[in-house]
Amino acid sequence: MKIVYSLSGEGRGHGSLALAVLPALQRAGHQLMVVTYGQSLDRLAGYDVLPIRGIKHFYDRGGRLSLPISVFRNAGVLAYYCTSWPTVRRQLRKFAPDLFIVNFEPFTPLIARSLNVPVISFDNQHALLCLKEGVPPGQRFPAWTTKSAIRLVAPWARHYLITTIAAVAPARRNTHIVPLVVNGQVRQIQPTNGTKVLVYLKHPNARFLETLKQTDEQFVVYGYDTAAIDRNLTFRAFNSQMPAELGASKAVMGTAGLSLISEALWLKKPFFAIPLKNEFEQMVSAMAVRRLGFGDFAEEPSPEQIKQFFANLAPYRESLRNFHFDPDAAANKLIELVASVASENGR
Repeated sequence: MKIVYSLSGEGRGHGSLALAVLPALQRAGHQLMVVTYGQSLDRLAGYDVLPIRGIKHFYDRGGRLSLPISVFRNAGVLAYYCTSWPTVRRQLRKFAPDLFIVNFEPFTPLIARSLNVPVISFDNQHALLCLKEGVPPGQRFPAWTTKSAIRLVAPWARHYLITTIAAVAPARRNTHIVPLVVNGQVRQIQPTNGTKVLVYLKHPNARFLETLKQTDEQFVVYGYDTAAIDRNLTFRAFNSQMPAELGASKAVMGTAGLSLISEALWLKKPFFAIPLKNEFEQMVSAMAVRRLGFGDFAEEPSPEQIKQFFANLAPYRESLRNFHFDPDAAANKLIELVASVASENGR
């Protein structure tokens, strides 16, 4: 089949998921066109990529995801959707796709619908629509805004394939829950327990870094795209050695994106999550890390909380030792669903 795989370019997680499943789709004999923007562009440069503009998150001075600022700053993207619709639609129609696989990217499902081409939604965000646990205090507005946005992405998809660490109960027959996903590069790493803690921050967090300076640990910090040393913090620009440093780390701390959490858990690394404020998706993942005994979280970690995290590394590692998942399950299920759609369409 000819498949358009579209994905968000906000953050690095969507690109990591694509790198894990696109090779499997190719091995299954499918021809791919990738549609994306932002941080995913460079990571997927080896594929046939159609660049577009896409929605991004914007934060206030306190590091909190801001709905007003995000709406204002993304106004140009909505205008782009309108003005570029004929051009992008023509390019996709020329590819003659049999199926769209959409990873939380809202523009191409609209084009797929106009072309009468079926859609499979594949992401972790849709898990938030079928959570077993209630919304914690203080998270009701972020939960409402997040769920409202999710409902706008591919609401008519033929199937919803969801990766999650949270406790969920599928609400519809066409919803399929699969384990976490890690790409081949991470899966080849033989983890060791080193002396340094890997830190990844999607958004600058000066207060957290100042707190880390009050500890006796050594930290390698990614996310600032710079190379520098500040006391016990060694800053790294993104490079090909980041997975290896992850595998050799003592523990992992950082933004609570599911991709980083998945890689840390696969490598049996205790995780301290700092969910971005107002990002309900990250809060849910952070709470799951604590509930499962793999680590802890705080939006604004105190020195005492960080000290307690390092004091509890042994029980976290014991919990991780007994945690297993099949990183191929999502790709295998996706290929199964693609075959199902092809059969339904007589291909």
